[in-house]
Amino acid sequence: MGKILASLVFGAAVLGVASSEASAMNFVCQAVGPRSVAYGRAFFAADAKWQALLRCERYSGICIITYCVPSY
Repeated sequence: MGKILASLVFGAAVLGVASSEASAMNFVCQAVGPRSVAYGRAFFAADAKWQALLRCERYSGICIITYCVPSY
């Protein structure tokens, strides 16, 4: 009985750590244009860049990515 309980507690702890680490890794990117600044956040860097560029280009015709960093 004790081994089963210990293995259940261990399994729950491992699952909690794995899910928190998986959701913690995101990328944050900033796009800057002549009249706007926009940010994008996503699990993949390319998606975060795309979001930032689309949001920035709504108000400015041409935008560039100024930075893209992992956020925890």
